[in-house]
Amino acid sequence: MSACLPCDLEEADAAAQVYRDDDWSLDVAAPYDAPGWYILRLRRHAEGWEGLSPDEAAGFGVISQRVVAAIRAVTGAPTVYFLSFGENYSHFHFLVIAREPDLAPEHRGAGILALREERRDPAASLALAVDVRATLT
Repeated sequence: MSACLPCDLEEADAAAQVYRDDDWSLDVAAPYDAPGWYILRLRRHAEGWEGLSPDEAAGFGVISQRVVAAIRAVTGAPTVYFLSFGENYSHFHFLVIAREPDLAPEHRGAGILALREERRDPAASLALAVDVRATLT
């Protein structure tokens, strides 16, 4: 295991790989393995927006749109969050979270992260990923 979780996801089990192309990967990843929570990352190590090539930056828009559509279709989420702070792991990545309609106001936005531990369910995350994967392909 390296010091870069997004890089380590390159070796993730096939069940945790929701989507992969030459540049982008969407994965279920501990310790964010709550149903409807994913990490969308550039497959090569690049730091921040400025680390992306023009083609990678354009590709991010395309894959982000597809990911949101697939997650919303499978979960019925009214909103799909993209969270990126880049402090724990500078590798270009986003935590992508399906936000359910009845989420309490104090947990909306970045407040949803307070629910990470109680929502962790690796088996349910992987089961939901099967449907998201099918919708993306």
